[in-house]
Amino acid sequence: MHFHGSEESGSIPTRVSADVAVVGGGPVGCASALAFARAGARVCLIDPSAQSHRLGGEWLHPTGATILADLGVDFARDHIPHAAGHGFAIFPKGSDPIVLPYVGGERGIGCQHHLIINAVQKVVERTPGITALSGYRATTVSRGTLTVTSADRKRTVEIAAGLIVGADGRQSVVRQSLGYESGSRPVSYMLGVLIDARSLPFDGYGNVFLGGPGPVLAFRVDERQARMCFDVPADRVAWVRNPTELLAAYQNCVPAPLREACARALAEAAPSVAANQWMRRRQYGRKGVALVGDAVGHCHPLCAVGMSVGFLDAVALARAGSVEEYASARRAGGRVPELLSMGLYDLFVGADAGSTELREAVYHTWRTSAAARRDTMRLLAVRETRRAALGVTFARLLVAASRQVVTGAARRPLAYTAGAVAGFASWAGWFAREALTN
Repeated sequence: MHFHGSEESGSIPTRVSADVAVVGGGPVGCASALAFARAGARVCLIDPSAQSHRLGGEWLHPTGATILADLGVDFARDHIPHAAGHGFAIFPKGSDPIVLPYVGGERGIGCQHHLIINAVQKVVERTPGITALSGYRATTVSRGTLTVTSADRKRTVEIAAGLIVGADGRQSVVRQSLGYESGSRPVSYMLGVLIDARSLPFDGYGNVFLGGPGPVLAFRVDERQARMCFDVPADRVAWVRNPTELLAAYQNCVPAPLREACARALAEAAPSVAANQWMRRRQYGRKGVALVGDAVGHCHPLCAVGMSVGFLDAVALARAGSVEEYASARRAGGRVPELLSMGLYDLFVGADAGSTELREAVYHTWRTSAAARRDTMRLLAVRETRRAALGVTFARLLVAASRQVVTGAARRPLAYTAGAVAGFASWAGWFAREALTN
């Protein structure tokens, strides 16, 4: 059953009761509603906005794709344009690419963000037990009660629910109602453009180009198109408004066919732009009110873990006996993807000696060790979420980088070697500080 804010306002009751009220009609909110409905709960889903084409998550790791399939989402059945993803191809500056396939032949999904929303909303519409309030926005939240208002502010509905779930993103109203600080830290900007997919060097893979002002990610989203995303440093926001300067800044790391495809696309339409922010996943809610997805925390999208982590939140919450049980489980399982995302981003953009040497050690390890490639992809695909596993991988890289520096010390200035050692110590301190705390 779907109620709409202005078109059918006369048919909407002023009071609604449900077992669970989910605030947010994006992919994670819809997944939460589906997970609870399949567990037998009566769900009210509040979707505040009409469909938009904003730049959002468009790459689903196999973990996220599997969860959606288990919830009944079938991109092929519902004729949602998409493409299969086989893993990642990393392009270090000045050297051959490194291919990192998903383990065991698993497949991810590339799909435009608004079409992923279409896919999950189609299943919501077919699922008994879910009432959707489209065009409504949460205005007040308290334990057991949620008040929502239509977009034209002419209609208010009070929802009584045993559990309120905040799936309303970075600026979550539900999070604010709990008294949690936002704490988001700006990282960079992401500029996205749709290009001809035939320009991709490794078709079927997420192509990651390094060595420019920021990483560049390109991947197929359907049979014809690929999404190309430029990570723009926060102090270079002018490039967002000047495509010529943007392409010139990244010309040494992006292959000519891709640059040409981008130039053609930017000449035809303005790019999509989003701010990249980081907020640690620390607070998951308390009795009667829970948070999932970006409302908990968020990180740089380079590793594309956001939606998969949000879907894991959704199914864990639906299975848990309480918000406290859910929070405990996700603190244990949700920290590693966040650490991996921010760690890899900082590593790839770092210009200091420690980051440079550690980055080269990562490349060498990936090139020479099938086990390292497998372990990396299990972490990246959110199949492995144990902190110990990430710790072992990180320690091995530090050891390899240290050996590399010691071996080449005689050929390098003493100041460089000292800087690299200091950088390793800084990285080790960061990992110990972040990985050992909740």
